[in-house]
Amino acid sequence: MDQEVKMDMTPMIDVTFQLLIFFIITMKFRTLEKKLNSYLPTDFGLNTSSAPVEENFITVKIRQKKASEDPRPIRERGSYYYVETEEIKGATEKEIFQKIYKRIKAFRDQNKDAKGKIDAGTGVPHYRVVSVLDLFHKSGFETITFVGLTVNKDISAGMKWWRKMRETLGDM
Repeated sequence: MDQEVKMDMTPMIDVTFQLLIFFIITMKFRTLEKKLNSYLPTDFGLNTSSAPVEENFITVKIRQKKASEDPRPIRERGSYYYVETEEIKGATEKEIFQKIYKRIKAFRDQNKDAKGKIDAGTGVPHYRVVSVLDLFHKSGFETITFVGLTVNKDISAGMKWWRKMRETLGDM
């Protein structure tokens, strides 16, 4: 006598749902893991403000060397670093970052409510900007902003084209 054997899948489905619920409840989300704690530029774009410059800012400028100064590919070229108006020089990037850290740490120690600014020029590799951002965080700065790219609107090609179009349309 051959009897057909049937498996009841209900207990297996119940156990699967219980495990799924257990793992969802015990899972911890890391929302701040890759967050860069900084503010977007306020001197360019739609939300520009004409607020006076505050005295308790320290600015680190990063400028990329030109191809005429360093013929290597752009991500291998060196950069110029400035704290306020003074160029920071060193034999290695590690030495330069140590000097920048000392300068901004000393400024932060004198002004507890100090704010930092990072002014990165065009072509500066991302890792250099993030490295300077890390130096600000390590120094204890709570507010760090970025300086946006400025455009000279008087000589931009778009403004010249728009003026020419208005003159042409005005003559019609």
